[in-house]
Amino acid sequence: MTDTHYDAVIIGAGFAGLSAAALLSQQGRRVLLVEKSGRLGGRAAYIERDGFVWQYGQHSHRLAGDGIAARVFERLGEPIDFIDTRGNTAYLYFDGRLHRRPESVGGFLTTSLLPWAALLDFLRFYRRVLKEDANAWYDRTLLDFYRERGRNPWVERFLGFLGFTVMVSDPGLVSAGEVIQFLQRAAKAPIKQGEPRGGSRQLIDKLEAAIRRHGGEIHAAERVETILVERGVAVGVKTDRAHYRAGKVVFAAPLPGLFRVMPESLFAPPFVDYVTHIRPSRGVSIDFVFNEPVTDITGGILGVDMPLWVKFQSNIDPSIAPAGKHVNTWAMLLDPDSPASRDAPDAAEARIKRLMEELIPGCTDRIVHQRRLILPMVNGNMLMPSQSYPHRPSIICPDVRNLYFIGDTVQAEGCSGDIAFSSALELAGSL
Repeated sequence: MTDTHYDAVIIGAGFAGLSAAALLSQQGRRVLLVEKSGRLGGRAAYIERDGFVWQYGQHSHRLAGDGIAARVFERLGEPIDFIDTRGNTAYLYFDGRLHRRPESVGGFLTTSLLPWAALLDFLRFYRRVLKEDANAWYDRTLLDFYRERGRNPWVERFLGFLGFTVMVSDPGLVSAGEVIQFLQRAAKAPIKQGEPRGGSRQLIDKLEAAIRRHGGEIHAAERVETILVERGVAVGVKTDRAHYRAGKVVFAAPLPGLFRVMPESLFAPPFVDYVTHIRPSRGVSIDFVFNEPVTDITGGILGVDMPLWVKFQSNIDPSIAPAGKHVNTWAMLLDPDSPASRDAPDAAEARIKRLMEELIPGCTDRIVHQRRLILPMVNGNMLMPSQSYPHRPSIICPDVRNLYFIGDTVQAEGCSGDIAFSSALELAGSL
């Protein structure tokens, strides 16, 4: 082993690992962050090229300054610079049409999204959501929750909108408790979607700067091969370059990857069974570049009866593209149970282009460049009942002392990237 002894070695430099390293370094801990990729950010990484900021998919941050990501940066004394999106035009795609996205109960009363009787039924249901105890519904689906008192087929189809707020658009699949918990938080926030200026670049750069400012070390392009355990205690890591001793070892990656660096035999069978059966979401994201604006939409489009989300990125934040270029990002979740082949991404791309042409006639002929990403993991953990908050593993490993888990597959508040940020906050508060 090296002579250097760290208070904590953190494996993985996604939002969770970067946040934990920054927070612990700020506390005066000696921290080493190890990342196998040459880039920081994990599933939020970015590339700067020819004046573009290319992100790995889309990364908004729920509830802007009132959200969980903002708590990390406030703690570090480096608040996120959010673009003020109030007044931006956002739409829902439902039943083959675009509709202005309501942001309040009053907004629903003036929408054409649902027939009047269905709208009243939905609003009654929504009021119930805002008063319900989420803990009573983590183990049931959103569709189950609705059918306790309602049976309108229009409303059942429209529940996909509520499910998509936690990135699971199928109301028969998403945990009702997760949706309830998020919507109750969202109802209190004036801004529902936060757009950091410069995209994920701003967050990653600020976290890296905070780590280095407080004396933390970052080793990129270095792969952890083994978490070292002595007599049931995690004592460090072996990488493809060196050995490092540490008082704490933090695994900051999706938990299914844990057993590539530790044997399953160290853990209780229920934990192994849970981790090996975690279901992530998959998707396709396509950045389309134009030489001129193709729409004046300044928000985005969210699919209700299809798992579609669209961000007109350079309309929101011109800094992500060079002068005279315009970037729109269209993405679609794939069926998590479909085979991992090129057929599903190809079909999704064709469907996206048909929708583009339908909603913005003539735009496909004006594409000057496109970048397609097949995303084998959008979220490491789909928020189904079996993977909802009460069932996810704690950040403190019960089987191996001084081993901790953070990231979007552990038991922490929120959904998607919010789980990563909140788990880092919990870790910093527990060490």
